[in-house]
Amino acid sequence: MRIVLGRLLQRMPLKQAIGRRAYSTKKIVDVGQPTAASHPQLLVEGEITPGITLEEYELRRKKLLDALPEKGLAIFAAAPVKMMTDVVPYTYRQDADYLYITGCQQPGGVAVLGRECGFCMFMPEATTHDVIWQGEVAGVRAALEVFKADRAYPMNRLRQILPDIMKGSSEMFHNVQTAVPTYMELDPFQKAAYSGKVKDSSVFTHELRLIKSPAELKLMREAAAIACQALLQTMFHSKTHPYEGRLAAKIEYECKMRGAQRMAFNPVVGGGPNASVIHYARNDQKIKDGELVLMDVGCELHGYVSDLTRTWPPYGSFSSAQEDLYDLILQTNKTCVELCKPGASIREIHNFSVEMLHKGLKEIGILKDSRSSSYHQLNPTSIGHYLGMDVHDCSTVGYDRPLKPGVVITIEPGIYIPLSSNCPERYRGIGIRIEDEVLITDTGYEVLTGSMPKEVKHIESLLNNFPHGSVMENHIAEGASSS
Repeated sequence: MRIVLGRLLQRMPLKQAIGRRAYSTKKIVDVGQPTAASHPQLLVEGEITPGITLEEYELRRKKLLDALPEKGLAIFAAAPVKMMTDVVPYTYRQDADYLYITGCQQPGGVAVLGRECGFCMFMPEATTHDVIWQGEVAGVRAALEVFKADRAYPMNRLRQILPDIMKGSSEMFHNVQTAVPTYMELDPFQKAAYSGKVKDSSVFTHELRLIKSPAELKLMREAAAIACQALLQTMFHSKTHPYEGRLAAKIEYECKMRGAQRMAFNPVVGGGPNASVIHYARNDQKIKDGELVLMDVGCELHGYVSDLTRTWPPYGSFSSAQEDLYDLILQTNKTCVELCKPGASIREIHNFSVEMLHKGLKEIGILKDSRSSSYHQLNPTSIGHYLGMDVHDCSTVGYDRPLKPGVVITIEPGIYIPLSSNCPERYRGIGIRIEDEVLITDTGYEVLTGSMPKEVKHIESLLNNFPHGSVMENHIAEGASSS
């Protein structure tokens, strides 16, 4: 065997023989976030963040510059670090506008954009203590070499350099949500603010972010697919683990195992009457036999989020009252999705949904009169919202805006009947929402969450005809229920 192997190696070219052992002595620089060099499993060469290239970031900045008035200046501060205790920070999430313009996922920086100064970044400088405890961070060198700033300075020079840049501007636009005293206390900023020449930059950035690029849509499709796959696994899990907290843990596990960095928001897992609380967040109750569970979930993938809701009976069957209400919400969902097309608006779709639900609730016998106040007590929500880097994306863009190809919205009709309602008893304590993500296309729409079942017959079939959980999971469930 040794002789045969030796002859084989002799015949092989040297490069082929040692190829699998080859390594590079080139040092990979840690800039505090993934790069193509440090994380080739996430980024390819030319990308600043996964899926988004340098060229796309440069195009975003160019579009913003084109939108600014002559001698206008845009200032963006990174999101602050938020603390859970005096020494324990919450997981950091970058502000969407700062990330959209710079590609930097780290705290502590201020970015400035103007025709005269170009793209300028002020970056934090990590001390030896910071590096030991928290790791490397992006500094001036990373600003120039990774994020491709035209100019970059350490943060401690901001008070010397930024005032002169500000003095040459006619108007200033800054991110009000992340504004910091570091630049707001500067004399030129104070004077501009006093004279009404400081405004919110979101009037420009939200317009830019509203219509997604092909690269952004690819990430949004992937985020939606992850959420759908994770929610389907959680639906199976609910048959043997009918506990709100376990289902919240399951959805987060499944999302992260498929590549999501975090949940887009704390999962809503409302069992029984808890489903009638629209943004229920406690997730601490057992779901009883005969009750529904409403799960509103979403995950974040490389800066882009998903958002969907399904409602189902963990024990396998809808009651007749539950099915009456569910069918009304389902038909409203499907009809409103059909209305999604260029030229329509969220407001128009919402108004249609109100009419459809109001009529259906009267026919069922839940609403006794035509007063809008009676209806809004059972559903005070909008039919949907814009979706993208934030869950309620582009919040400065009104719902009367005609939809265009590349815009992503949600369609989420629902009904929320508290136990205290004076409707027929069989409907009390039921909450149902069915939410999908919808991309507006040139010819109509594409449902990004269409792979997640929502028909009654499909849900009941999945719950009753597929194996649920492993032997270990069932053992845990039995042990917990007996304790």
